[in-house]
This record gives sequence, C-alpha cells and structure tokens, in this order.
Amino acid sequence: MAAQKISNQQARWLWLHSQGLSAAPTGHCDAATAGSIISELGLLQQDPIRVVARAHDHIVWSRRNQYRPSHLETLMHKHRGVFEHFSHDACLLPMQILPYWQRQFARKANQYEQPGWREGLLNAKDQSELTETIASNGPLASKDFKNHEFAKPASSKTWSKPAHKRTLDYLWLKGVLAVSHRRNFVKYYDLADRVYPAELLLGALTEAEQIDWLCSNALSRLGMASPGEIMRFWDACTLAETKQWCDANAEQLIPLSVESYNGDYTDALCHVKDRSLLKSPPEPTRRLRILNPFDPALRDRNRMERLFGFEYRIEMYTPPDKRQYGYYVYPVLEFDQIIGRIEVKHDRQSNELLVDHLWLEPGVKLGKGRRSALDSELDRLRKFCGADCCVINGLVAR
Repeated sequence: MAAQKISNQQARWLWLHSQGLSAAPTGHCDAATAGSIISELGLLQQDPIRVVARAHDHIVWSRRNQYRPSHLETLMHKHRGVFEHFSHDACLLPMQILPYWQRQFARKANQYEQPGWREGLLNAKDQSELTETIASNGPLASKDFKNHEFAKPASSKTWSKPAHKRTLDYLWLKGVLAVSHRRNFVKYYDLADRVYPAELLLGALTEAEQIDWLCSNALSRLGMASPGEIMRFWDACTLAETKQWCDANAEQLIPLSVESYNGDYTDALCHVKDRSLLKSPPEPTRRLRILNPFDPALRDRNRMERLFGFEYRIEMYTPPDKRQYGYYVYPVLEFDQIIGRIEVKHDRQSNELLVDHLWLEPGVKLGKGRRSALDSELDRLRKFCGADCCVINGLVAR
C-alpha cells in the first residue's frame, strides 16, 4: 500500500487531539473526570518538583481547569481507579490496564535481579520479614522500617539507596507490593492483593495478548507513530516485539508519509479505524495554555521538534551558568503552535505567582490580544496553585 501523505498541519491537529489538548479545558471536573482524562492519555507521569504545581496535577489541569489535586487523591486512594508503576518513568496508569501490565512487572523486576543490582537487595529471610511486617501493620513507608535490624545505610556506590528501600521498590515493581497511597509525596506500600482488584488479576493473558493490546493502544493514543514511537509510549515492549506486531497487523494499519515542520517527510503508521480522523482532525481551540514540562504531548522531544519546530530541553539538571533559559521553563501552546516558553513559579512564602521571563519563538510578537490571552492563562494558573496575586517581573527576553 502506497504511503498516504499527511500535511504538517494535519499531523499537529491530530497530535493535539490525541493528547486531549484540542478542546478548550472547560467544564465540570471530579475524580471520575480525572480518571477519564488519564485513561485517554494512557498514563500520567509523576514528578515531586512543585515549581507551580506537581507535574501530574498540572497535566490534568491543562485539560480541565476545574481539576484540583483532591480529585486525583480520591481517584487513587478511594476509588482505586489508577495504580502506580514504572513505564518510561514513575507513572499513574488506569487500573483497567492491569491485566496487560503483568509482563511489565516481570521486566522491571528483572532489572533488579541482575548481577550488580541484586546484591543491593535484602536477602530472602529479610524480604519475608519486610512483607510480613506490612501484612500485619498495613501500608508502610520506607521510614517505618528504620528501626529494623536490616535497615542499614547503603555501603556501596553501586546503589544509592539502603537495601530495604531498594527492596521495597523491587517488590513494588515485581507486583508483590503496590503503592497504597502517598503522603507528602512519600510512597506507602501495601500487599498488592489489598490494592489491586482481584478480578483484574484473574485469568492471566499470554505474552502475545499483552503485546497486542499494548502496541494497539499505544498507536491509538499517539494517533500516528513509527514502531519506535509505539515502543517508547509504554516502554513495556522491545523494539523487535513492536516491529513484529506492526508486521502481523499490517492489514489494519495505514502507512503514512508525514510532513515535518521543516518540510521533510517521515514514515509513520495509523489504525485503519482512524482513517476519517486522519483526514479531518478537529481544529484545536484558540486558547493559550501554559503546559507542564512533563506533559505527555511534550515527552518525545524529537517528535515535538519534528511536528512543531520547537526545540525544548528541561534544564533543571544543567548547571545554572550553562542554562540557555532557566531551571524550570514551561512551553506555551497557542492554537496549533508552541509560541514560546515562560519562567513562572509559585513563591509560597509570599504566596505570589512570579513571572520572570517569557521567550517567544522567532516571528512571534506579544500583541495586545496575545498579551491578554497570556494574562488570562496566568490568572487561571494563579487560582489553580492558590496564589494571591500574579507579579510580572519580566516578560519578553532575548
């Protein structure tokens, strides 16, 4: 089948639609709404840094401005609508995908079982004592084991955590334990069968069934993608497994030639069922939005640069004197373009939302209309983080 040509605008519109950024972020929000948003995204990356708000909260808020962190807490701890595990990073995942995540438990645990890693774990006897303690006492954090005999400081540079902390993570990744809840972003572990619904763990699926679901659903959430992009979405399959799936399902996939921002073309695939959406994706809202650096729409930096012509890197781990922009800089989305980046933070001592810099992309001007849209978004962000006012120290920087 000859590859179907897709314009850059079509590609951007489809991408924004698949990432829940096409419609205006208005309307009622509750725990169920937050769950639906996460389900549509597939996963929600977590990050403890709270410059304005924690990444997972900001990401959901960008899609529904009535969202508040309490909705996610209710969804996870009361409704058990999501669970924590590791994809490309620590993420929240819809509980419904648990049957297809069994291979990921084994894959992630296997990393800890390799020579050079397993030596950093507690021995079998101490692992049993750890799980028995949780069984008897309920959800516990790593600090709750500080008085146990096996809770000793790490003694090797091979691992950075004490053995009991590494073992808690290992048993969590393996599926023996589960994250019950967080308190001040500290994980509390419980036995997995007290967190995961039993009906979702019955009737184990084959490897092929899990791979089929993971690849198909990755492509659905990406809209269009190469085998490598499909693989990286969940990071739960190898590239060989993903390519094999693409070959086996070739009749259900449409080969595409997608125009990049610079006019080049790259190969991709999409589901046959998305043919009409591919031809006429919804026009994005004109709403200006300040996106979190960990937003799933931005996660694949190469894809973002290819589609939007926007080069972006998080510089928090870059020495200050080597940063091009700043410690934590937010991309600014307007309509179907990323028009710049802004440095904004919530000063909790003064309870002010501080804007230090705005860097606009070449050719983008800060006219009255755009300035008004930016002010409105900053005010929405101020209300979200609970700041009393917004203080603009500087805007356009070159």
